Amino acid sequence: MKTLVLVTSQFPFGTGESFIDSEYPSLAQSFDRILIISQNVTHKMSRVTSGNTIVYRYNPSTSILGFLYLPMLLLVNFSLITKLIEEESDFRRSSGNSLSIKKFTILFKKTIKAVQLRDYISETLLKEGINESIVFYSYWLKTGAHAVAMLQYNSSIKIARAHGSDVYEEKTDTGYLPLLRFCGVKLDAIFFASKDGKEYFERKTNMDKPCFLVSFLGVSRPDFDISKAMKSNKFVIVSCSNMIPLKRIELIIHALAGVKSDKEIEWLHFGEGILKNELSVIAMKILGSLNRLTYRFMGHYQNEDLLKFYSSNQIDLFINTSSTEGIPVSIMEAQCFGIPVIATDTGGVKEVVIEGTGSLLPVNFSSDDLAKLIEYYSGLTKEESETIGLNAMRNWESNFNATANYKDFIIKVNSILASAN
Repeated sequence: MKTLVLVTSQFPFGTGESFIDSEYPSLAQSFDRILIISQNVTHKMSRVTSGNTIVYRYNPSTSILGFLYLPMLLLVNFSLITKLIEEESDFRRSSGNSLSIKKFTILFKKTIKAVQLRDYISETLLKEGINESIVFYSYWLKTGAHAVAMLQYNSSIKIARAHGSDVYEEKTDTGYLPLLRFCGVKLDAIFFASKDGKEYFERKTNMDKPCFLVSFLGVSRPDFDISKAMKSNKFVIVSCSNMIPLKRIELIIHALAGVKSDKEIEWLHFGEGILKNELSVIAMKILGSLNRLTYRFMGHYQNEDLLKFYSSNQIDLFINTSSTEGIPVSIMEAQCFGIPVIATDTGGVKEVVIEGTGSLLPVNFSSDDLAKLIEYYSGLTKEESETIGLNAMRNWESNFNATANYKDFIIKVNSILASAN
């Protein structure tokens, strides 16, 4: 029997990792059994899993018992931990980026976390009576991938996806992502969500291996008839992201205040987060008194509900103002409904917002720059707008269609597993 061990941060709990929703059905059909190890221990299950799936919840926070066991963990794994830390320190030093005390502390903690998760995975497999023909799959190139990389089972392989926050080191809060090179050495394959991410990883780790592969994520579009979408006399703009600092939603607010257009504009933002109240105050202060502009914070929508909204309502423009990205699924979702996109040129965004589908802004754009682009798109003729929309839809079909992309991903995984056998 072929088993998948999928290590996630959230899925199938809470609202995070909604993009796994499109991939999971392909996984469920391709493996005899699936063990999901989710590191979300607080939220309710929000996604339905198949009958061949067992879900485990792993608490990444060390418990009191875990702290008591820590000396024994260090003693039993002393050689492994020492080797990992020495190799990482030597690699960083040779790269001209020696570890500071702060980064060394991060490395030590992350190494311990990886060993703890590795042991949990092994205990789970022992409990389930599984010891071979396993695909270990970490959805992120973080602790899950570190743990998976340490495992050894017969006729089994170890793979991970790599997105943005787990690849672009300088764009993280700490400026450091430990054990990147270790993953590159030990994993049987790393599937990068963008070409840019793959090339960055190769430069950062000074490695270039055939098992570093680009595998675009994808989205599924519900059947819809664009002629049946609810029409509006307004120019409707949508943004969709968590309301957190790196998404820079306040730049959209300031840009909208500066737009000069004869059309009435409506802006809808989908998503919630820690900045919700602050952004609500800013929007009310800056946009509340404008006559030809309305806005609504729509809150969190389940992925299925969001796509239904896109299919049943007129949307004229999608905006993403993130300071850093991998390759946003939110943009793929917009394109599959033929919506032109304005986005910042960061990470792999240029691989999805290609010529003829929208516009790219430099990362350090001004609200004035965005305002002028909004004016441009709001001033297009119906025919011009439809042409861009058609280009966007074709780009989704060719490059980001979930059915095709995840079928290709499964084929590659099976080929790697066959080689291991």
